[in-house]
Amino acid sequence: MSHKLTMRFNTEEDGKYFSLSIDNIKKDENGQPDITEEQVKSLMDIIIQKKIFVSKTGDLTAKKDAKIVSTSSESFQV
Repeated sequence: MSHKLTMRFNTEEDGKYFSLSIDNIKKDENGQPDITEEQVKSLMDIIIQKKIFVSKTGDLTAKKDAKIVSTSSESFQV
């Protein structure tokens, strides 16, 4: 199973947001995501404060939401 962290930020333009996904996030010994809510909040704060990313709709102004997306796949022998 693969896991990625998806974060969304509000931008200067009302109603618009910027999305950022990070693949292959840290896992524990059982293969489950090993990242805390506090770590995600801190990361998002740093991204906003340091103006690390540029968006077509302006600077990132606030945290909108974040989630861990888990996906699995099954291969078929054909």
